[in-house]
Amino acid sequence: MLVLTRRAGESIVIGDEVHVVVLEVRGDTVRLGIEAPRSVQVHRAEVYAEVQAANAAAAGVVDNLEAVANRLLARPKRQPHPSGRVPRPVPGPPRATPAAPTPGRTAPAESVPPVAPSDAVVPGTPPTPSSPDVEQP
Repeated sequence: MLVLTRRAGESIVIGDEVHVVVLEVRGDTVRLGIEAPRSVQVHRAEVYAEVQAANAAAAGVVDNLEAVANRLLARPKRQPHPSGRVPRPVPGPPRATPAAPTPGRTAPAESVPPVAPSDAVVPGTPPTPSSPDVEQP
């Protein structure tokens, strides 16, 4: 380990791109300023240790998932029934079926025939005798 002595305002250079400046010394606390390109990660030691632990835990989860996937892929395939009958699939939740139109309700928009402009009824106006809504005598 290289040990250097610096006073406030003095700096050190690491490589060509990292500059460390002593900003302030107050008792046993030293404030440092670090200039480095964005490609260089700079962390406090305790934060770096937490990041490494989290990465190791995440890698363990991935390894565990891979092990589970390998076990599932290695499972023997189902043997056919001795009678030659194909086993039925396990029933799942019921499938949704399209509901039939309820009496008094309008049909879905896809099945409504287009209205010609001369037959159109303007909302808020009384029906005219030529309108299909008015009974013809």
